[in-house]
Amino acid sequence: MVDQFIPRIPNACSASFEELVTSGRPFVDKTAFLKPLLYSGGEVTQLLRPRNFGRSLSMNMLASFVEMNYQAPDDRSRQENLFQGLDVLEDQELCNDFMGRYPVVSISLGCVGGSTFPEAMQSMLSQLRELFAKFNFLQESPKQSENFRQSLRYKLQICAEENFALLSENNLRTAVDVARDSLGFLSYTLFREYGRRSMIIVDDYDVPLQQATAHGYYDDMLRVVIGMMGSAMKGNNNQENGFFTGCINIAHQSIYTGFNNYSTSDINDPQFADFMGFTREETAKLLRENGMEERLPEVIEWYGGYNIAGSELLCPASVMRFITDAQAPGSSPATFPPHCYRNIPSEREIIETCMRRPKNNDSTRLQSLIDGKAEKIFDLPFTTYPLITSKTPFGTSASLLLGTGCFALAQADPPPERGRILIRIPNKELLNYFSSVADQIFSAHNPAWLEQAGRLRDALFDGTAEEVQDVINSMLTTYITFSSTSHESYYQCFLTEILELVSSEDITVTSIPESVYGYSAVTLRRNSDQKGVIIAYKECEDDRFVTMDNVCDKALELIRTSAHSFLPKQGLIKEVVKYGIAFTGKYCQVKKADPE
Repeated sequence: MVDQFIPRIPNACSASFEELVTSGRPFVDKTAFLKPLLYSGGEVTQLLRPRNFGRSLSMNMLASFVEMNYQAPDDRSRQENLFQGLDVLEDQELCNDFMGRYPVVSISLGCVGGSTFPEAMQSMLSQLRELFAKFNFLQESPKQSENFRQSLRYKLQICAEENFALLSENNLRTAVDVARDSLGFLSYTLFREYGRRSMIIVDDYDVPLQQATAHGYYDDMLRVVIGMMGSAMKGNNNQENGFFTGCINIAHQSIYTGFNNYSTSDINDPQFADFMGFTREETAKLLRENGMEERLPEVIEWYGGYNIAGSELLCPASVMRFITDAQAPGSSPATFPPHCYRNIPSEREIIETCMRRPKNNDSTRLQSLIDGKAEKIFDLPFTTYPLITSKTPFGTSASLLLGTGCFALAQADPPPERGRILIRIPNKELLNYFSSVADQIFSAHNPAWLEQAGRLRDALFDGTAEEVQDVINSMLTTYITFSSTSHESYYQCFLTEILELVSSEDITVTSIPESVYGYSAVTLRRNSDQKGVIIAYKECEDDRFVTMDNVCDKALELIRTSAHSFLPKQGLIKEVVKYGIAFTGKYCQVKKADPE
């Protein structure tokens, strides 16, 4: 029996509408959107929304509404009970046309990935195992041929064998063939059984491609996704409607070529603007029902700020987790602090790539976004994940992060010129998310950054001004701070944070804020040889090529006349190396005082 290959475990990638409705947990009724979705007239609909916006739950709700009872095709009692009291049951025509009327072939690709292509295909087979097992009962049907029974049995066995040796080229090819053909195979089988065309749903279609890009097997996974989607939605006479969700529209990759009557609903589509995500009113109602209505401004500040076709929305997953955690035993709903719940490894890799850019202007624009400002980019469709590298234009990466929800559309009056859009970081949760990535890059956790900090420390004590200037300019190129970016405080954070990374019991670092002369300072003291370093610096506000020399000279003069006020009083300093630095943007000029 094939059943022995099928462990009965829950699908960690799926979001169950039925479990949510029947659990008594807080719930927002979005079922009214089923009518425009099902009556849209399109045979294939792509739904693009940011991560954590309820795409999987929405697709599971759709499947729960339309899926027939396979043992009793005319029985719709499950839907009548499940959707009781919800908006959709008020539309009798919609219920007559769609409720419980169709076979459903549905799969989530949100958990498909791995460090190698065989690992990714193993996770793909795991998802297919549950899908094929759902229709295992068809093996007993007299309407199905013996060839079908053998084929289903074979596919189940391939998908269910935990140790299927995908490192073997032949086995890997077999797994790819099974995945590519899977959705079309099942829709054909279901039509043969019931004489009804299937609703086909593919959730998170782009996640395997993002994972594949990060680990170097994009082309292999692209062929799988193209084959799987094509078998389901390209000239498939056994499909009634197809729906697939993701964050971004991967253009120019032939994924959608040949789809029948294909349409896209993205963040600019007003018809489905509120379908996924919580409105301010829905959030206020949830908080009120949980005795937390006074927390609304804080919740909006942390989890809101998304602009979907002009509608101001909040991230539903984060709002629900906040409410749940605040209501947990030991927590106080009135005082429980908001948290950053976002942690998507593949997304963090993209943000990290953006923060490692070698171009000064790119990190300056990212710093501007972190400071709460808006940045203008070209309104271009995203193309393909492999384009995201440390050399990718800022606008391309920003378009991707806009799709995933790390950025949001900003409104402006007047609006930007045609072909441009304004983006911003939507809320405190995302600002914390970016900050956590920066903590890894600009810290001792990043060996390359730590190595550069060590070079700067050594060059400062050695008195090599050219090396000091080169290292600072190199590090400034990518540096981003979440502390303060006003005038000298930006450079204060920069120098202090870097040098404190390489401080020790032998070497102490002291930061001195801006003085009455308009200069700030950082000092170092090395106890082992009683040597000190004084750095006085200032930002140039005028033409840098005219004033930077003057700024450096004035800094050195300030040190010469006030050196005693910079270095610690305790302990003898035998030698002091003095630097004057002029900063402007992502560039500096360094001068060293002549030995006295």
